[in-house]
Amino acid sequence: MQGLEIARDFFFRWGLPYLRREFPELSARIAAGRVFGSDVLGADDELSRDHNWGPQFELFLSADDFENVGTVVSERMNREAPNPWDGHRLAGHGSQSVIVHGIPQWFRDGFSLTHPPRQSSDWRRAPESHLYFLRHAAIWVDESGELSSWRTALHSYPRDIQLSRLSEECFNVWHYGQYNFVERLTRRGDPLAVAQSLGQFVEAVMRLRLLLSGDFTPYWKWLAHEFRKLGGAARHVALMESLLQSRDLDEQAGLVSAICRHVHQELLDAGVITGQFATYHPMPLYRAHLELKAKAEDG
Repeated sequence: MQGLEIARDFFFRWGLPYLRREFPELSARIAAGRVFGSDVLGADDELSRDHNWGPQFELFLSADDFENVGTVVSERMNREAPNPWDGHRLAGHGSQSVIVHGIPQWFRDGFSLTHPPRQSSDWRRAPESHLYFLRHAAIWVDESGELSSWRTALHSYPRDIQLSRLSEECFNVWHYGQYNFVERLTRRGDPLAVAQSLGQFVEAVMRLRLLLSGDFTPYWKWLAHEFRKLGGAARHVALMESLLQSRDLDEQAGLVSAICRHVHQELLDAGVITGQFATYHPMPLYRAHLELKAKAEDG
């Protein structure tokens, strides 16, 4: 049984009835669900059960409700919450069954935002992995709509920020792949530098493709799991797995070059680059990086 299913059952069968009975007025204004964690992404397994897994949920309160009753709600619910629940025990780090947040403070502490983003600098302050988890969060109820309003405002990057992030990751694909690995490291053969370069290259490809789909990118540990969900990712996955399993530098150089060609074509197909950017640089992905950067700066 996946952790999110256990958490949802715990909320609807114990948490919500408890709130309606003990805090009836508050229960008409709460939001509840799960935001962070492998279980939110469906990536949890037996190794995920050491912290924040199973019968646990988060409550989101308005600033006034959090100030007036947040501590009382947290103390009472965590004191009386059944553990184990339906045969599943919450244990280890993060052992509170109910985590209570004040919505404004939660966004200020976790996203460095005091209001929904109004300009590029606001977006740049918010950790991208947090934005990814918020977008993909499991929110089961939102009676006041306050949390949903924030989620709507933070659903996706505006066009200029998306183009800027694509430019950054396009540079990384070129820098760690076409330029340093293919042109330099295959001749130097330093195994540590090779491992560093290929790791950065693969990560950049996955991040670029997620950004190209209009999404954010998650914490590195769950990047591969989420990348595999993308349409068209299977081709990249097969090539990247072959790349990392090979020990032949010439074969690896060919695979890196093939992945770079696919990435460049996907940028063209998506219409984010024209391929006609006025630069004499010989490598298409570097030209793509410059074109994306110019478009982002033009707004």
